[in-house]
This record gives sequence, C-alpha cells and structure tokens, in this order.
Amino acid sequence: MERKILKVYKPGAIVEGIYQSCGDKFGFLITDEFHEDVYISKSDRLNALNGDTIEVKIIFSYYGRHRNEGAVKRIIARANDTFTGTFKKTRFGGEVEPLDAKIPIIIDVLDGDTKNAQTGQRVTVKIDRWPGRRSNAQGIITEILGYEGDAGVDIDTIVAEHRLPHIFGNKVLEEAKSLSEKIIPERNIEDYRNLQLITIDGADSKDLDDAVHCEKTENGNFILGVHIADVSRYVKKAGELDKEAYKRGTSVYLSDRVIPMLPFKLSNDLCSLNANKDRYAVSCIMEVTREGKIKTKKITPSIIRVSRRCTYPEINQIFEENIISEELKPFVPMLSDFRECTEILRKERIQRGALEFDFPEYKVILDKEGKPLRIEKRIRGISERMIEDAMIAANETVARFLKKTGNTSVYRIHEIPDNDKIKNLRKLMEVCAIPIKIPEKVQPEDLQKLLRYVKDKDIEYAIQAMTLRSLQQARYSTENEGHFGIASTCYTHFTSPIRRYPDLMVHRLIKDALTKQKSKSEREKETEFLVKAVEHCSETEQNATQIERDVTDLKITEYMTAFVGEPFDAQITGVTSFGIFVGLENGAEGLVHVNDMEDDEYVYMEDTMLLKGKYSGKTYHLGMPLKVTLVKADTEKKELDFIIGELKSPLDMFNEQNTKTNTKKKKKKLKNKRN
Repeated sequence: MERKILKVYKPGAIVEGIYQSCGDKFGFLITDEFHEDVYISKSDRLNALNGDTIEVKIIFSYYGRHRNEGAVKRIIARANDTFTGTFKKTRFGGEVEPLDAKIPIIIDVLDGDTKNAQTGQRVTVKIDRWPGRRSNAQGIITEILGYEGDAGVDIDTIVAEHRLPHIFGNKVLEEAKSLSEKIIPERNIEDYRNLQLITIDGADSKDLDDAVHCEKTENGNFILGVHIADVSRYVKKAGELDKEAYKRGTSVYLSDRVIPMLPFKLSNDLCSLNANKDRYAVSCIMEVTREGKIKTKKITPSIIRVSRRCTYPEINQIFEENIISEELKPFVPMLSDFRECTEILRKERIQRGALEFDFPEYKVILDKEGKPLRIEKRIRGISERMIEDAMIAANETVARFLKKTGNTSVYRIHEIPDNDKIKNLRKLMEVCAIPIKIPEKVQPEDLQKLLRYVKDKDIEYAIQAMTLRSLQQARYSTENEGHFGIASTCYTHFTSPIRRYPDLMVHRLIKDALTKQKSKSEREKETEFLVKAVEHCSETEQNATQIERDVTDLKITEYMTAFVGEPFDAQITGVTSFGIFVGLENGAEGLVHVNDMEDDEYVYMEDTMLLKGKYSGKTYHLGMPLKVTLVKADTEKKELDFIIGELKSPLDMFNEQNTKTNTKKKKKKLKNKRN
C-alpha cells in the first residue's frame, strides 16, 4: 500500500482515528485525511487492537522516518469483540490465541465458559474483559469449529472470522415452518399460468428466483416478461424472518456450501420457482422495440407456473451446437424470440456506452472431504448473456417506475470513476503507447472505446484490470445517481429477492406504490429506515464478497500445494516496488518477490510502471508473458510465491555458485593488480 504522510502534528496534540496493527511490534493511527498518520510503538498502544477507534496524544514530531509518534490515551470504540483462534486447555480453564496476527493477545477462558473445547480446536470467543497492561483478556467460547484439518473447518474459520451469521434460530425456523403452501388467486394479482415460462440457471442452483417468457409481436417488437419470486408475500416487515434476512443482507456462495439469506423452506421451496409448481411472483412485462427501447406494459403481483427448468449448458447447446433434446423442442420458438430480443437489448446498451469486461471466472471443485480436485474455468455462453440482458432490462424498468412515484426508493448506483485512479490508467495507457484519450470528465463510452482497442492484444488483461480498479464500487443508495458501468441513468436490484435484501425492499416498494397511499409521517419513517438499510446492505454485500474471495483464494492455494517446484506459463498482472504479481491460466495468482530476482538489482519505475534492472536494463511490465516456477503455497496466508524461470538442478546450482565465486576472485585479483 502506498504510504502518504502529509501532516506533522504539534507535540501534545490529541488526534482521533483507527488503529492499524502491524502485528505485535507496532501500529499506526489512520485518520480520515491521512494514511499511516501517527506511528505507535508496542509500549504505547495501551490495549488497542486492529480496527479500534482510538484517541492518541502526539509524543513528538520530526521530519524523520515516521514524522509523528504518539501514545494511545483512550479506546473510543472497539471494532470487534468476537475472535477466532486456537484453544489450549489450562489448569483454570483455557486460553485462546487469535489466528489473526494483527490481534496479538491471549484470551483467558474460565473453566465454566469453555463449552468443553479441547486443546488444538479452533473456536470463536467473545471478549467480556479487555486486556490490561499486565493481564490477558477474558472471554467466553461461543462456538467450537473443530480441529484444523477436519472437513470444512478451514471454511468454517473464514466464516467465523468475518462474523457471518450462518445458523438460523428456532424462532426463525418456526416462522418459516408455519407458512402456508397454498397458492390462492386474489383480486389485483395477475394470473400468468398460461404463459410458456422457463427458468435458466446453473445445473446445481436450488434458489430459482427468476423466470422469463418472450414473444414476437406482429409489428416486430417483443413482449418480454421477467417474473420474480414474491418473497415479500412470505417475509413480512419486522417478523423473525425479516429481521434475520436484514441482518444477513445477502446469501453467500462458497466452494462447499451456500449460506442463505432465508431458510431452505423459503429459498429452495416456497419461493423458488420450481417447474410445474404454482408460485407467487412480481412480474415486469415490457415491450422491447427493434431499436432496443423499453416500454413498460405492466408491473404487478402475479401467480405463475414454470413450464420447464432449463440449465445454461443445454440452452448453449441449442444456439452454439444446434443440439436440441426432444423435451426442449416445444420451447425453441420462444427461446429464439428471447435470444433475438436480448441481442437487441445488449446492442442498445453497448451503443450508450455500457462496459463489458471479459475476465474469466474460476470455480474450485472439491471432494466430499473439502479437498480441491480441480479448478474449472467458467465460460459465459449465449444463455448466460440472455438472462443477464433480461434482468438488466427489468431492473431499469422497475427503477424508472419507482422514481416516477416521487417516493424514497432503493437504487443500485455506480458513481463516476475516481480521478486519481483514472490518472493511473492514463499513465499505463501512455506506457503501452495506446493512442486513445481519456477526458477529464470520463464517460462510460470513453472506457468502452479503450477496452475495444485492446481486445485480443497482449496488454488486454492489464488494461482491463487497471480500468476495473479505476472504477468506484457499486453500492445501494436512496439517491438515484445512475450506474456508470451499465451506462444507465436509473437502476435498481429487483431480480433476486431470495438472496438479496435490497431486492426484497424493492418488491415492497412496488406493492406500496400500486396499492397504498401513505401519510407524510409514514413516508418519513420509511425514508429513515431505507437510508439506514441501504448502507447496511452495502456493507453486508462487501463482507460477503470478501468471504467468497478468501475461500476461493484458500482453495486455489491448497490445490496448488501439489505443484510446488513445477514451472508454469504466466502473465504479469501487477508491478510494485516489492515485486511482480503473476497470473496462471487456471486463475491462480501469486508474487515474485524482488528479493528473489537475483540476476540484477531491480528498481520500481513509478512513471513507467515497471521494474527495471539497475545494471542490465531488463524490464518487467504489466501483461508481459513469463515462465515461472511455484516455490511456496502458504494456505494459512492464502498466498503463492513464484520465482522467474525454472528451478535449477543441484548440479546447475553448484556450477552457478562456482562461476560466481570465480568471478569474485577474478575481480578481486584485478583490483589488487591495479592497486
């Protein structure tokens, strides 16, 4: 991380911020304005832990290594009170050492609070007494995860470290169990059971929340229907299911499991749009013109009945290989209309500047014991794009509908890119001699033009990666600020209420707009809730994304342990002052540390974003192909270490060492002669 220290404080000044731990030795105070603003030694950290909000008194300041040094005077707020660690029995009960090296404490557990944990087991522990200068923290074991090496414990540990709720309480399960399975036609609920509806999902999907139908009209336009499971029918505001769904915010999809937002009774049964079952839905019926313009026909609660559950591979076979099963033949005319319609939608979206990244996705396949068997590359085919196009169209249509109500709503926003990050992108473009200009007020079409230019070139991955890094993170908001990546002026999330709480809120807002007239005080109360909820849901989404990434990194690292010592073809995906990051064809990424680049002394050239040999002039840059050898796979840190080239045999290493020794002797002899 780039370190910026922009201010020197006066000795005695009091500063507030976040404590960033660097292990047991020292840490930094992070303020809103500056990064690593104040150095804090081990003896001056009081009992602050990583992430805590603290108050620091400046001890002294100078224009030296740290500029500001301070001592923690007060802990304003604790970041966390629950940690994951390894349990060890003691004569008084036990103690837990956190797995996170940034939490360098020991937590004592009294005999009655151990839950009968055994030495060596991984546990979660909640602190009820914080550490003092001469005393350990004290806590209570809340969950026993199991022994390291047990099936699933490694992922259980990651889930626990991120404090992800993953067990449904009795009240939640009882409320789910009490729900009626009867589907009863009602007034103001459209009946679409006569339509030829299908779902298209992955073969292993169980929470099916979207169904589609499409038909071409006489004037050449299309009627496109997107029908979404009506979760709001079952999950009522302030109920036990609702409170739990809000807390979780989203379902989390990991290598060996799904941690659902809702109990399986709803996610896999009552709400899932299973074939040949009547289901409640919220339907968005659109007319799509030949130019890709969308007219809203109807947004309404409905009853539907899916005629066929389809999978991505079998639909791809129809359009990519002309392989059609007998069972699917009756659906081919509708599917052909659907494909034509979505191609028009995609073309219109691209014309207005929507960005399309072509990063491959990878899935680690595990055995029954949770051990990785292989890494599969996910290829997005025609059917995946068809569903994506239909869902984007429905999300935009619903967002425009909600905006017209004039009431506070939930939007999915993606703000314009950060200027500093765009500068880095421009710098890389200059290094790569790309003859395209990115203006100060960047628009989606500017970046789209860039991505088109580098398509299928050696630098494509590097430019795509830097472009992605320059973008803001999409989030939820009650203010409509548009979606930069999709080049949309109004966007929301409507299509996945089984697995995303914001979509559930949107369904409720649709029903309110169709049926209710709320008072001013009711609107104000709802706005207050929505403002808080969108921030919470953005946070739970980020947490879920990080957990999914951590689990994937862990399993990829575990898979690669079998290949330590083997060479691979790679591409440089990042260049830093401490080395180069490389990516393999199977999705694995790791670091070649600059200290392991022994053929020269390499210097990071910030202006040109490359590493350059001080004596040889050899350079390493983004996108450059390399032959590398894996030398370490650290599953604890989820990190892979590589060296450039292939490992040398013992004989080659011996000869190389002799050559170096002889060269040194010759240089010394020559120097002595000159003297």
